[in-house]
Amino acid sequence: MGVPWQPQLLAHLAGVVLAAGLGALSSLPSPANISYVLDESNCILSVQWDPPSSPKNCSGELDYHTALCNGKTWIEQNWSQDLSRKMAILLGRNMFFGLQTSCDSDKTEGEWFKIPLAQNGRAETGATNISCVCHNMKWMSCSWKRGRKAPRDTSYHLYFGHDSMEKRQLCTNHSISGDTFRCIFPINCSGERVIILSVRSNSEDIQPVCMFTKEGTEKSDYPIKLDPPINLNIMQGNKVIFLTWRAPSSWNGICYQIEMNGIKKESYEDSTNITIPLEPKKYHTLRVRAVLGKIGSQCKKVRGLWSEWSEPVLWDDRDKSEMLKLVLFIMIPLCAAILTIILLVYLKRIQLLIFPTIPDPEKVLKRMFEEQREEYLPADYSSELIKPDTIKTDHKMS
Repeated sequence: MGVPWQPQLLAHLAGVVLAAGLGALSSLPSPANISYVLDESNCILSVQWDPPSSPKNCSGELDYHTALCNGKTWIEQNWSQDLSRKMAILLGRNMFFGLQTSCDSDKTEGEWFKIPLAQNGRAETGATNISCVCHNMKWMSCSWKRGRKAPRDTSYHLYFGHDSMEKRQLCTNHSISGDTFRCIFPINCSGERVIILSVRSNSEDIQPVCMFTKEGTEKSDYPIKLDPPINLNIMQGNKVIFLTWRAPSSWNGICYQIEMNGIKKESYEDSTNITIPLEPKKYHTLRVRAVLGKIGSQCKKVRGLWSEWSEPVLWDDRDKSEMLKLVLFIMIPLCAAILTIILLVYLKRIQLLIFPTIPDPEKVLKRMFEEQREEYLPADYSSELIKPDTIKTDHKMS
């Protein structure tokens, strides 16, 4: 949410005058009519001012020193003759914007003003523990946690962009796991470009949080994780093999580590063709991973995270005779087991032929008498309707 232009802000700033460094104030006049707009949605601060009146003690040009203060140190410092400045800012902490007049002829400096950058929302409701990982310079994965005093049902949205972009883009590939929020978005996160991140909620009670990150040569604000190497290929040499692959990025200073048969080997800088001596007559599994290292350090210093391992490649240097022995060693027991099962099945059938099942005499006699009885019954009566007692009575009367 923007703060309207405030021409009357200069009167308020007189109460927060700070001496530059340790010395007293110089006689250089201060800029006039300082005003600013704070765009929290896009993490942009715009400040403008008028030149001071009658700088009699400066024979040269006036420069303006602008910077941000995080409560402890000055950051994002800039010297310019412009009468305005637009810059990406950090939110979610005690931030101030500073403005100072300087004379380039005698290096004298004027008063140093600190402008408090007030925020919307209740304190300690903004997102915390924001951390990001740059994946192969093409996309980022960021995570954060809910503010300590934010309601449990608070939802956050992440917006991203470079410092040269006026508007931020919404990250749509988001997920929630417990109290941890995550979002993945495509962006060029290589080089010295500043990436602006904004995490905020739809509720005006939730404090927005802005941060910007930069990938530096010594220490990055976010770790870089490369993709694993691809297209691994093995060519045979004299008691060695030549392992080649394709680099995951065109950057210099990439370190590669080889793993053979589960044992990690030494790392190689910017080399995608490695000669590996092999123990003869063995079966070998090889794979490679990559990390961005400091150029010229021979992989002793890295400035990122190791990639995942590549797909493994297999190399079989065993003799054919040994392989045949191995096949026979496996196949002979297997064939013996199958033949045993077949033999048991046929033995069961042979046993039935030699020793047939003897029928039960009681069941045979009973079935025979029932068949004879049905032959003597009248055709009008069904054997199912004649009771055994009736049959016996009829035989006695006859």
